[in-house]
Amino acid sequence: MIRSHLLNMVVFSALVAVFFAFLTQRGTRDRLRVILILGGSMVVLSLVLAYVMYPFPLR
Repeated sequence: MIRSHLLNMVVFSALVAVFFAFLTQRGTRDRLRVILILGGSMVVLSLVLAYVMYPFPLR
């Protein structure tokens, strides 16, 4: 079992990106491009959102 939240997020982003790349693209180069753009943007935007939400307390 993976205990790192960051690693879980990266693995999930990679799996979703691979799924959508194979679902929507035909060529290998196009699939790789979609995987890199979608996976990278999911990870980066999640980290940005976490950084923005960090100052706000839970209660």
